[in-house]
Amino acid sequence: METPELREKDFWNSERCCVLPPPGHEGHVEEIRDALDDQESVVFATSGSCGPPKWVMFQRSALLASARAVNQLLEVSESDRFMVALPLYHVGGFGVVARAYDAKCHVRSLEGRWDARGFKEAIESDHSTLTSLVPTQVHDLVALGLKAPESLRAIIVGGGKLDEKEGQYARDLGWPVLQSYGMTEAGSQIATADLASLDEPFRAARLPILPIWEFRISKEGCLEFRGPALCTYYIQEHRGEMCCRKAGNKEGWFRSSDLVQITGNELTVNGRADRKVKILGELVDVEALEREIKEYLDYESAYLLALPDSRRGTRVVLVVEEDFDRSSGLLEKWNEGRVGFLRINAIESVGQLPRTEMGKVDVTALRELLS
Repeated sequence: METPELREKDFWNSERCCVLPPPGHEGHVEEIRDALDDQESVVFATSGSCGPPKWVMFQRSALLASARAVNQLLEVSESDRFMVALPLYHVGGFGVVARAYDAKCHVRSLEGRWDARGFKEAIESDHSTLTSLVPTQVHDLVALGLKAPESLRAIIVGGGKLDEKEGQYARDLGWPVLQSYGMTEAGSQIATADLASLDEPFRAARLPILPIWEFRISKEGCLEFRGPALCTYYIQEHRGEMCCRKAGNKEGWFRSSDLVQITGNELTVNGRADRKVKILGELVDVEALEREIKEYLDYESAYLLALPDSRRGTRVVLVVEEDFDRSSGLLEKWNEGRVGFLRINAIESVGQLPRTEMGKVDVTALRELLS
């Protein structure tokens, strides 16, 4: 489906099911429609980094609720011009078009594969004021030293946490980046930095939660939320058939796997509960360990892969890209003085870390690459 179709009232008033599959998953469309009896809905695949995608079903009213909340945050008016630089089959790209429809704004999609220079030229020629990017795209703009077009007034950065140094570099080049936190199940954003924060140093933590969401923390420390933009169903294959199950519990609360802190209405994400593993009997936060290693190396293109091990329970492998030239002796230096469960067991090099369309490390592909 193309951007102009999503801008039409016919799409938003339709009573039918619209499935937006990522490349390679088009064969599931009819199965999903049948599972939903073709009821009014829009269905996306999750952008998770492990395993096959789960399908997530929304009513169109939920997606518009998300769009309105973000438009209010960004103070969008009919004079704004949106640029879509993310896939439409992902809520990050779809959400841009939904916001343009809700606010009756002009919208244009970036053509072809992502190219940082081409993106800047498209923004300049279209006089775009608003867009959304993932951290990988911001990295490309900064790496090339590209200065932002004057028309841009806000860039929502989602799909992952933007390194704060890189975020500030982007700001220094004129790119008005605002960190957000969201997920497919929320139809886009849950918490986002506001426009006033553009006058302050860039920060990726303590993000204001959008007012459409009720929120709480589970006893395990994970975020739970509910609100009008929440998805309705998960659709997954079970014993050869597509089956639906409610995304939230009986009271409408959705439980995430994200470990968070909440201060007032501000959210800080501390990692994923599902990246905690047992090593030598100790529970280790692999994501926190990975952050520490990246800071130690001053190198971002690294991933700490947890693999099963008969003796240790789990062994951790540091995977770096081929441009990293400091592997020699690193294992000994890092492990010296560290307790056994915080040691790296091996270092592997790949040409490039495989990534999903949204810039997250594709763990399944990485495992296959190293097998």
